[in-house]
Amino acid sequence: MDQNADFQVKSEVSAKDVRNRLLDVAEKLFSERGFADTSVRDITAAANCNVAAVNYHFGSKDKLYIEMFRRHMEKVFAKHKANIEKVMSSANPTLEKLLEAITKTALEALAGADERIPMLKLMVRESLNPQLKEKLISLDILKDFLNQICEALMRLFPKLTQRQAMLCVYAIEGMVIHPMLFYDDYNELFFAVPVDELVKHIARFTAAGVREAAGYKQISE
Repeated sequence: MDQNADFQVKSEVSAKDVRNRLLDVAEKLFSERGFADTSVRDITAAANCNVAAVNYHFGSKDKLYIEMFRRHMEKVFAKHKANIEKVMSSANPTLEKLLEAITKTALEALAGADERIPMLKLMVRESLNPQLKEKLISLDILKDFLNQICEALMRLFPKLTQRQAMLCVYAIEGMVIHPMLFYDDYNELFFAVPVDELVKHIARFTAAGVREAAGYKQISE
């Protein structure tokens, strides 16, 4: 490799490193302080780079915020997809196993000290009080994930139409997102529910509705 090519590779690696540092710091500071109370100077100082780096890599504070969410959601959905694929490629995939995989992946961060909790809380705040007009979740990434759940349901229950499967996905997502938003509040208002118990309950409860939609009778135990 000649010197020019070597310099270019090192420059690209350095630029990628700066970009990732900015995203890592942005995730930490935005989660702790919120969008309005976190300045570009706060981010660049903590990332040990100059102020111009934000404009160079992202264009603005707003776009950095959007990219931070996009990167985080890519990681979240990638883990969801991998867990769904693991269930559906097993020797005996069941609806309960599928629903437990989806629910556990979403709620396991609530179980204790988890690095995703600050971002989870930021997502809750953003959903209740959006800071930007732009959508923070890539619709392409979300569509791909939801279609994967639909396909899994239709494979488990061939009688389900695509429309019925998507309606089931609406219900499944609602059952998962609500605890993500209000888990701490419900524990304080009523009684503490261990996450593992909640995951199994949601899976069993939701499974009954999916079977009803698919025209299958619930199997009594």
